[in-house]
Amino acid sequence: MADLQTNTSQGEAYFTDPESASEMARLTKQARLLTRAMGGPLDETIKQARIIDVLDVACGPGEWALEMASLYPDKQITGIDISQLMIEYARFQASQRSLFNTHFHTMNILQPLDFQADSFDFINIRLIASFMFRSSDNWPRLLRECVRVTRPGGIMRLTDCEWFISNSPRTEKLFGLCTRAIHLNGNTFSQDGRQLAVTPMLKRFLRNAGCHNIQHKAFAVDCSSGAESHPGFYEDMVVFLKLLQPLVISTGIASKDEVESLYTQALEEMNAEDFNCLWYYLTTWGENTE
Repeated sequence: MADLQTNTSQGEAYFTDPESASEMARLTKQARLLTRAMGGPLDETIKQARIIDVLDVACGPGEWALEMASLYPDKQITGIDISQLMIEYARFQASQRSLFNTHFHTMNILQPLDFQADSFDFINIRLIASFMFRSSDNWPRLLRECVRVTRPGGIMRLTDCEWFISNSPRTEKLFGLCTRAIHLNGNTFSQDGRQLAVTPMLKRFLRNAGCHNIQHKAFAVDCSSGAESHPGFYEDMVVFLKLLQPLVISTGIASKDEVESLYTQALEEMNAEDFNCLWYYLTTWGENTE
């Protein structure tokens, strides 16, 4: 089946509403969970002294950028996102926390970035596969822009994930419908929709952009019952799986009644004592050679 969407507008490509207050709250919690799982906003192997100017691409409500600004007051942190709602929220949070080394701008990252060449020492890009069609040149075009605005020797870091793996039957069935719908929407590199298959691509994206000294690190978030991350994961799923329902239904792979029934049953399974689930991530970074 052909991709259901062929436009290149970031806002239209995103399969949940970037101006949704529910999505903003979900992304804030998800960002905290992910940063904690990664051990902090920066990997310990990255030479932090060389980093002064930082760009957070598709920053959402700004959670990562705000934490960076708080932990490293000597650095200048800039966040960009297509959502005016999220940028306004990030600016408000920065003001409330007196984080004057932060700057947030509304920007479509699928268009040329509104920055001068050689502006940043570090570019952070997390979880953008949701609006990067596999059939387009979105990835190489964005990374070419990142190379342009990164100083020679600066670092570009990509972090993305694969879908959750659990031991619960209804949860797995719903997860399977979701990944299939996302695949039909054109947002995976999988051949059959069983996986997102974006993490195997990250190193190649950086290599094709001309980066060198490319490294990667894999990690997993334990979302099982009783795990520290389970409450945050459950709250994420309550919102995220609801937001995905229109996409699943629009593909025709399941009816509205079937999706809603599976949603209810999956949430019940996630609250069971024997629920086990892992969420895999890969972070990959390299140095700009230009």
